[in-house]
Amino acid sequence: MIASQHSVGDVMPVNVRECLQQLNRWSNRAKHFAHIHQPDANALKRFIQFFYRELAFSGTHNQGDSCQHSLMHEVMSYRSGTPVTLAIVFSSLAKRLGFKVSCINFPGHFLLRCELTHTADNGLAGLPAVLADCQSDRQNTPGSQGQYLFIDPLDGRVLSGDTLEKMYFSVIEDIDNESMPKEALEPASSDEVIVHMLNQIKAALINAKRYEQALRAIELLITLCPNNPYERRDRGVLLHELQCPQLAIIDYQYFIRQCPQDPAATLLAHQVKHMNTTPPVMH
Repeated sequence: MIASQHSVGDVMPVNVRECLQQLNRWSNRAKHFAHIHQPDANALKRFIQFFYRELAFSGTHNQGDSCQHSLMHEVMSYRSGTPVTLAIVFSSLAKRLGFKVSCINFPGHFLLRCELTHTADNGLAGLPAVLADCQSDRQNTPGSQGQYLFIDPLDGRVLSGDTLEKMYFSVIEDIDNESMPKEALEPASSDEVIVHMLNQIKAALINAKRYEQALRAIELLITLCPNNPYERRDRGVLLHELQCPQLAIIDYQYFIRQCPQDPAATLLAHQVKHMNTTPPVMH
């Protein structure tokens, strides 16, 4: 919420407190309407139905085309988002209800992972096939008694192990006798989630030609990833667009030094030679 506020709060007020209060109200509604009293598998199924039917959240794969799907306060207002923004809302609400939910920066598609404590009456038995199938495909951490269910944040589908494998190798080149590494299903850190979200905000704002606000998003990204030359390149492009060639050149030169083999480095080096850094004369 603070990242959204920092990026667009000057023209689109973001009431962070109101957004957090809304999450609390939804949490209370979920407890009442979905009868969520303990975080077992049956309660998770009811919560998924509550989130995607009662609250009517829905998703889109087009990650950079709309600020509405990328800015967190807009996602909560319009109840529509990308995999990462929906995953943030879903996990934040689920944690308020006692579920152990994590975001996963899965190749090509953000996912959710919910850990269910392994007990005889945790609700895994007798569930619809989509949940029951996932029981046999769960991933177990050494020393853990938990069982993991993997959820697509776009629509709430619980994904089987076979589906996860297909999704992984649709993005990562399939190598003979190669299996999906366990690391692909490990939780993302808070910084990783925020960086992924900020990159979507940046892309959406650039697409909307809101360059000054996109610049603010990039400044946050550079704070989180100070040594990422591609963020410095993108900031240079925006500074150039905003008629700040002297500052743009500094970022361009940093990128050229760090990534001399990148095709963009040659183009930027040629561009730097012909950039006019003379300040405009004011009459």
